Amino acid sequence: MARILVVCGAGASSTFLAHRMRALAAERGVPVSVEAAAESDLALLSSGVDVVLVGHHLRDRFDQLSRTIASGGATAVLLPPAVFTPAGAASVLDAALTEVAGRVD
Repeated sequence: MARILVVCGAGASSTFLAHRMRALAAERGVPVSVEAAAESDLALLSSGVDVVLVGHHLRDRFDQLSRTIASGGATAVLLPPAVFTPAGAASVLDAALTEVAGRVD
């Protein structure tokens, strides 16, 4: 099962996106774990995760966050600005699953 972590500044936007991604995955029959976190919890929660999706509003710190994420063994992906919408969740889920598949190959 793919493990995905969605990170934003305080955890509110990521919670909405993670919820929508879980619902989409269930509709598709895709086994996936999608959790949300605040940036401050990233170091604690990124271990054992396959992909960490980082909110676009954290782009100025993405390089630093990527290093933290990589140290936990995950891949970091910077999200585009418009993904924190219901329509954006589908494209983000697809991108995350593509990243997971690339890690396995």
